[in-house]
Amino acid sequence: MLTGSPDVPVRRSNFRSRAGWFPQNQGDLESWLAGHRERVEARGEQLVLHPVLVEFQELMDSDPIVRMHLNEMITQVPKAKQYRKRHLDSVPQLLRLINEVLTMAPEFGDQNVTLPLGAILDWTTGTSAGFAAYRDPRLNDIIRKILAVWSRFLSSSDSLYVLNDSPSGWKCEAAQQAVGIEQYQYDPQNEHWGFAS
Repeated sequence: MLTGSPDVPVRRSNFRSRAGWFPQNQGDLESWLAGHRERVEARGEQLVLHPVLVEFQELMDSDPIVRMHLNEMITQVPKAKQYRKRHLDSVPQLLRLINEVLTMAPEFGDQNVTLPLGAILDWTTGTSAGFAAYRDPRLNDIIRKILAVWSRFLSSSDSLYVLNDSPSGWKCEAAQQAVGIEQYQYDPQNEHWGFAS
């Protein structure tokens, strides 16, 4: 049986930062996570979970092993200096943080998080309970469904809000250079350059 301990090491690599999916600076990642948590908390208790997260909740409620792994992976994140700002305290909070991601498109910038679901789950993946949880085929099926829901949002016109010329928009000069926009077919006269999502 897995037990929660603040001394269980989180085995993380910094490949996500090097690949540009997370900010290079740990403080910037923690700042994004704190802001995300504040956005979710501002919605209050009236927040309605997406059906895929209701399914996630039902899996946890019906299976004590899954429930134990999910609770323990949150408990096992060390309370060490590197993880000083804990953004995740409970499974209900985890579901609410994921729920918010389902209607978010990644923004541009050195301090932005390209993979918000990964940022939320990142510290739990290196714990022994997280290792057990993420090997469970039922949990993997739920995560696959969550990613499919997010993919549908990103493929919809609702995701176009990040195609703007603000410093965090994908039309700003720095973003254009970063992605090499001149290599793509686009309509610079169109508000969203002719992209559908």
